[in-house]
Order: sequence, then structure tokens, then C-alpha cells
Amino acid sequence: MRDLSPSLEDYLEAVYALSRAGGVTRAGLVGARLKVSKPSVNAAIKALAARGLLEHEHYGGISLSPRGLKAGAEIAGRHALLKDFFVSILAMPAPRAERDACRAEHALSAEALRRVGALAVFLKTPSRARLLAAARSAAGRRAAP
Repeated sequence: MRDLSPSLEDYLEAVYALSRAGGVTRAGLVGARLKVSKPSVNAAIKALAARGLLEHEHYGGISLSPRGLKAGAEIAGRHALLKDFFVSILAMPAPRAERDACRAEHALSAEALRRVGALAVFLKTPSRARLLAAARSAAGRRAAP
């Protein structure tokens, strides 16, 4: 959803992830996941509800609308694609890949994301994967004292 700010995308992604199991989540869980205050969560929830992406009962549960479910899945997919690329192709440590994927998912165009995904598939083909593993191994041997 390119019409949302990166911050609102983060809130929508958090609601999406937290509501996957039961279809509903709570503001306190969203705040804990994003490490933000309850007033910040409430403001974001109101903004997302005004855009028709979720429904929130006063002091109640938060659930995604069909549009919100689609948008949340898209945002989560971008994040997962980038994190996987950073970890499996670039051999980045998972915590760093997580942080960088969160930043990059908001900045890259749909075309760039499609191309990153295509490159990941290409590099993960069995013959390419062996070449990539050999290159990483050689780089590790050169870096070791």
C-alpha cells in the first residue's frame, strides 16, 4: 500500500502478524511488538480505520478488513522477501537482516522488489546455490586470520 506512510505500514503489518491466528488482536500487543506507546498505537489504529483497513471496537479487539488483510499480506510479503534475500543470498545475520528489511520494504518500488525476488530465485537454483556457497566459503577463508 504505497499510499500509507512507512509508520502506518509498520502498524498494519503488526496487526496483520498478530491477528493471523485468531483474526483479532489488541492495541497493547501491537504497542509491545513495535515498542511504541499506547497513544501512538491508538492514533495509528484510528488512521488505519479511517482508511477502511481495519475495524476497532472502543477498548476492544482490532481486526483487519478485507482490504486491510490484502494490504497487510502485501507488506508482510515484501518484508519476508527482503529478509530472506539478505539472509540467504547476502549471508547477513538475521537480526541485521530484519532491521534492514524493515527499512527497505518501504523504500523499494514494486519493480525493484520483483527483481530482487527473481534474482533470489535465480541464485537459489541448485547449480547457482552451490556456486554461492563456494563463494561464501572462499570469502570466509580469506577473512579468517
